[in-house]
Amino acid sequence: MTTQLPDVEGIYDIREAKKIITQLLNIIEQQTQHIKTLEEKITILEKEITLLKQQPRKPQFKTQSQSFSATKLMKEKERHWHKSKRKPIEIDQHVQLSEVAICECGSTKFETINTTTKVVQGLLIKRNNTAYHGRKKKCKSCGKVFARQIPQDIKGLSFDSSIQSLASFLKFACRFTHPLLYNFLTGFGVQISYGQLTAILQRNSKKLQPAYTHLRTVGIKQSSYVQSDATGTKRKQLATGKLTNQHLHFLGNKFLSIFKVTKLYNAEVMNGLLGKQGRKKPFVSDDASPNGKKLQNKKKQLCWIHEDRHYLKLTPRFKRHRETLQRVITQLLEFYHLAKAYGKNPTTEAKRTLRKMFDTLTSLETGYEALDKQLSLTRRKRDRLLLFLDYPFIPIHNNQCEQDLREFVIIRKISGETKSLAGDRSIERHMSIIQTARKQELNIFETLHGLLTGALSPSVLTTQAA
Repeated sequence: MTTQLPDVEGIYDIREAKKIITQLLNIIEQQTQHIKTLEEKITILEKEITLLKQQPRKPQFKTQSQSFSATKLMKEKERHWHKSKRKPIEIDQHVQLSEVAICECGSTKFETINTTTKVVQGLLIKRNNTAYHGRKKKCKSCGKVFARQIPQDIKGLSFDSSIQSLASFLKFACRFTHPLLYNFLTGFGVQISYGQLTAILQRNSKKLQPAYTHLRTVGIKQSSYVQSDATGTKRKQLATGKLTNQHLHFLGNKFLSIFKVTKLYNAEVMNGLLGKQGRKKPFVSDDASPNGKKLQNKKKQLCWIHEDRHYLKLTPRFKRHRETLQRVITQLLEFYHLAKAYGKNPTTEAKRTLRKMFDTLTSLETGYEALDKQLSLTRRKRDRLLLFLDYPFIPIHNNQCEQDLREFVIIRKISGETKSLAGDRSIERHMSIIQTARKQELNIFETLHGLLTGALSPSVLTTQAA
């Protein structure tokens, strides 16, 4: 990294001296950041060398954090914790408790003082193997043969609909691995193999296709806005062992979840996922390349949390730069909280105040070169960062996507890669239905079971819309 030092021979007054000192401070900041980047690269290379030499890893110890930390500033705001409201417990059966009929004194007359109800929650968990008996009959008059009438949900199968639905529920809603799912079912006396479990999950995936299509069409159409993000995933072909890097996309909002596994992560893929209806909606995302100019959505809102992180990553060496950065971050936090309040109570005065506050903040010239550059970059995103002022119902952050994708990340860590294209389709359909049912406050198992057996219409997943 080459650096052009300022000319110190041309200093004739105090103003020129201050200017040179400011330039030198910025050069030192650049060099410090460059050294830090090189140290990180060296650490990565050392780990790779250790891995290649098959040596034990160097122990990692957490160092004491610096006296100044921009991240700490984010935590200074007091957090208010609210106890979650418990929903009323649904009653499946009522039992009348036994009462005293005759008093010790011999009287049979009693006066009711009060009545009490005690609710005890429980489950009926037991094996339910069923033997279906039938006959193949032939008409003596015409010779027509009539086969036995097997229920449709078990035709060609060895397991009833409850086991099929339970397998999907435990696998994708409770994060069971295949061995754990196998042990659970065989523990109740169900004779099943790993291959049969895989076949059940893939068969369920095909049954959920209409519900998944409903979410991608009607769900998006009914939404007032959509959000998107993606995370990495892999597929390891069972036959060849070849590992393929892929992406799991999330598309949805607070009442809708749609997942899609794709090989690429770009604007063309995103346009296809959104569809004609989705491209008309206000779109909330981070500032990644798939969400750039090639994305056909005209109404784009960037995540303010991701934007603030650019400032939190700055690590100034000098006190004056640290103090300057702290003041800017404080103003950014103030703007962020005012913006959140605006979504609940949008007024013309608040809208005007937020625009003016943004313009003033991003036009600052602090003398800290890295900070000034970042403020300039934020100013260039003005239209995409302030879209919420015209559409107050859209969120100013992408936290919903982060939370929804976290469910898959946990499953990925527990179960590893998918093994086939059918496995990719299975995970995206199951997770879409399960998460949407949870957001719609539906009973997950009953909804999943109803969709798999045909007892429920896919429209149950879109009763509420954001």
